[in-house]
Amino acid sequence: MARQNIHQFAAGFNLGDAISNEMQSLKSVFRRLGYSSEIFAENTGPGTGALVKKYKYCHAKNKDIIFYHHSIHSSVFEYIQRMKCPKVLVYHNVTPPSYFEKYDLKLTYLLGQGREELSQIRDEFNAVFAVSDFNKRELEELGYENVKILPITYQIPPKPNFVAPRTDELQFRGPRFLFVGRITPNKKQDDLIRFAYYYSKTFGPDFQLFLVGFSSKELYLYREELERMLDFYKLRQNVIITDFLSDESLQRIYRECDLFISMSEHEGFCVPLLEAMVHGIPVMAYDAGAVRETLSGAGVLFKEKRMDLLVELANKIVNDPELNRAVLKTQEERIGNFSRVRPESILRPVLAELA
Repeated sequence: MARQNIHQFAAGFNLGDAISNEMQSLKSVFRRLGYSSEIFAENTGPGTGALVKKYKYCHAKNKDIIFYHHSIHSSVFEYIQRMKCPKVLVYHNVTPPSYFEKYDLKLTYLLGQGREELSQIRDEFNAVFAVSDFNKRELEELGYENVKILPITYQIPPKPNFVAPRTDELQFRGPRFLFVGRITPNKKQDDLIRFAYYYSKTFGPDFQLFLVGFSSKELYLYREELERMLDFYKLRQNVIITDFLSDESLQRIYRECDLFISMSEHEGFCVPLLEAMVHGIPVMAYDAGAVRETLSGAGVLFKEKRMDLLVELANKIVNDPELNRAVLKTQEERIGNFSRVRPESILRPVLAELA
């Protein structure tokens, strides 16, 4: 008997992208469960040729299982609709298009279509997963039934057993703040720059803020806005926008920073919060989307963007050893609980029903 396949589809696939990372992780899970598995997408980024294939090259058999990761409109969905295979939806959330209207009308349209499709595709799938309870509630409000939670199957790297010395380019006397995430309006890197301005006015210029994330050509207007803010607030020496980093460089910068700060206003999960915890960095995060659920009592959650208060709190977390240890303790507990999630136990019974 031929081996059964589980193929995954998404609108796009890029190195460092959260959905792309999740697809790779799930591919490993499927293979551990005894299935052959490949990844397909419409848009594929540079350096991904060995990891993903263009969706039109998939020739699935009727007994194969299709996992569709939904986040934005693309031609992929129309393609898999024509397949006779059992289909599984994995919902990562669709960013509200209103965040993008000022910067890219095509992306705004695709996100709007992606949200509209959620209602249209409700009966297309044999099983439905959401990566967080936040996402599950969205689907249930649209009439979805029997939605199961499949937490991000993120492979937490081993906790570093040493702290590397600061590299030459990071030599600085003051604290180092960090945010990791795509340069997009919903991630609110502009609010992080405002935080940096308030911090400089309150505590002086001896600090750095690293904004690490891919900057797409479609959102160059938002990137330009951030650059102009740096000039206006005179923060060129303090705020460094690094763009995409290799895994090695990303791990290094996690090790070398003192506080992870998120101002993001829409998250379906937010993996970098976990990455920061693994590297022993205290986390401060705005309470939006699934952030509260991802933190699950760890770190420091704030509900208002009162920059005057936030810079005081950030400075205290960095400089007060007792508070620092208390925050890190909550994060160690969260990582321990997250590590006990076994995706195989969630997926196995669903796959058995579809076989």
